Order: sequence, then structure tokens, then C-alpha cells
Amino acid sequence: MIIKNYFYIVFFCASALLTACLPEPLPVNNVPVLENTVVVGSQELPDEFIAISLTKSFGALDAGPDSDIEALLDELLIDSVEMFIEVAGQNYQLQNLTNGFYLGTGIPEIVGEEYTLSFISPLNDKPVISKSNLLPFIGFDSLEVSLNETTFDTLININLWIEDPDQKNWYMVNVQTFNDDYDIQDRPYTELLDDIGFNGELYHHEFTIPFRDYEPGDTIFVSMANINEDYYQFLKLRKDQRFSLLDGLGEPINYPTNVENGLGFFHTHQPDIRIVLFGQ
Repeated sequence: MIIKNYFYIVFFCASALLTACLPEPLPVNNVPVLENTVVVGSQELPDEFIAISLTKSFGALDAGPDSDIEALLDELLIDSVEMFIEVAGQNYQLQNLTNGFYLGTGIPEIVGEEYTLSFISPLNDKPVISKSNLLPFIGFDSLEVSLNETTFDTLININLWIEDPDQKNWYMVNVQTFNDDYDIQDRPYTELLDDIGFNGELYHHEFTIPFRDYEPGDTIFVSMANINEDYYQFLKLRKDQRFSLLDGLGEPINYPTNVENGLGFFHTHQPDIRIVLFGQ
């Protein structure tokens, strides 16, 4: 049941990020149609599980807020691809579950080793390759999650402590809430930390998240991972642009990628995942 819940986290987060990127329709003509390419998303789970999402790219004119989300997902998700991860001289084939998601089991977590993701794109028959080195595990030193009910809203307060090693590190903290009427467009919240101001120290960080439709029994997933600088910059750019793009205020941008013949980002990390149940 725990692993099943972890997979749901990946599915909901990736689906929510996809819907979060739906732009407003633009009244323009004679715009050349760009070639579709594959988009790779990744999440590493405890106990030697790696989950990969695979979708088609889409342009600013392809969809808008009034689009049918389920129909769009059906059109963009890519199934039935033979996908492999190679590490330490061994090849592991990922299982295609459904909905464009692939799960690798029994893949060893070897710190410092290079992991190579590879498959043939069904869109243009080109080989898609991406590489990532597994960083050391750094988890929460301690974590406190609490609710703050105000007159207008219910907020989630996160207090975390990190025993930061004496080296350069970047951290990703994800918070996702689930309840019985979960909406695919309820996006996870991502907090990014750069240890430039606390290198080698015990660091306390606090932040607050708006929490919609809180009900007793809701489940909160909080995870933290040590990530590399390239992935940190990718996530930071995506986070900085999310709301400005939705409001039509952001400049068109090209996100960085480490995927050859594709888009997105393949990254291996070891998350520390905590599950909090409220109202039990």
C-alpha cells in the first residue's frame, strides 16, 4: 500500500504540472507547427524504484484553460515504449504501467554511479538518452507539519531542519495534499533551498502553504531530496515562471534539459518521504 501511494504521488504531481503549463490561447496566424518531441519526467522512490513519465511536447497554440484535461492527457501520454536504465554495467527494463508511466524495480541505489536512461522515440525513431549521477542521501534532521486555521483559509505550516554537510548542496522539498475529492489541478508545492547561507550547519527553514478544502483525514506527503545544481536551476526556472505564464505576463522561455533528442529532465535522487495524517 505504501509503494502504491508513492506511485500515486508521482502520477498526480506529473499530471498536475502538465495542466499547470496550459497557456492562454494566442490570437495569431501563420505560426509554423513545431515537431512533436518526447518529454521525460522522473522521480526516484524508496526501495529501488524509479518512475518515469513520458509525454509529447505541445505548443502555446495547442491548448488553453478551457481544454478537456482528460482528453488532452490521453493525446499527450506515450505508452508501449521499451525503456531501459543502465547502471554499473547492468541493464534494467522499466515496466509500462499505464498513462505514460514507467516503473523500474530492483534498480540498485549506488551513490556516485552514473544512471543512463535510454529508449527509441516513437515520434521520430531517434534514440533518446539521458544520464544522471546518484547523489548521497540527505534527509530531514527533523520535520514538523501543522495546520493554521485562519478566518479565510486553512494553511499548512512546514518546519524542517537539515544537517547540511560541509559541501555545496541543493535541496528540493515537495508537499502534496490528498483528500477524497482530490482535483488533478491541485498542484504540489515545491520549495527549493540553496545552502549558500548555511553550508555545513544545522539549518532550520519554515514556510507556509495555502491549503484548500481541508477535511479531517487528509493525507500530507512531504519529501526532501539532495539534488544537483542543474536540476535545481530547472526547477527554479519552472517555479519562477509558473504564475507569470498563467497570467500571460511571462516571456516565452526554453527550459534547460539533459535529454538528448527530447525535452524534460532525468534526475536520480534519494528522497526522504514523510506521511502526515491530519484529523485522525
